[in-house]
Amino acid sequence: MAPDENRATRVLLVDDEQDLVDYLSQRLVKRGCTVRAVTSGAAALATAAEQTFDVAVVDLKMPNMDGIAVIKALKARQPFMEIIMLTGHGSHDSALEAGRLQAHQYLLKPYDFDQLVEKIESAASARRLALQEQFQRELKDLRKRLSAREIKEEAERLRRKYEQP
Repeated sequence: MAPDENRATRVLLVDDEQDLVDYLSQRLVKRGCTVRAVTSGAAALATAAEQTFDVAVVDLKMPNMDGIAVIKALKARQPFMEIIMLTGHGSHDSALEAGRLQAHQYLLKPYDFDQLVEKIESAASARRLALQEQFQRELKDLRKRLSAREIKEEAERLRRKYEQP
């Protein structure tokens, strides 16, 4: 995976199958990603409260909190995080719901690992673009309202907020 401005793509893996998250984590790290793997929705939310992610890869069927609930909560916590839903239990309804929640992709298990990596790269690119566009919108608004000195200070805050170089 290509890093973003010298930073590896940050991936949150959420699946109740420990062997799967271990396997995917190892392979994604070899592709240059920074990976946090968890085996429950609650753990995903706790992890997302501590760290910002570019992409979350979320299983649909998990005990206690399904993937749809996880997506809703992750998007509420990190609106620019892109989501890839993985499922071995795909249905028309779950695909529609994932789309309604603006999941970047919906992949059925078993999936091709290289295809998953492509989807993660695509999702990370989409996130970078969305952050850049939001940064530009807010910067444009600042230019209308503030003096040059104030703009410089606020622009630096926006750069950090939207991870802009």
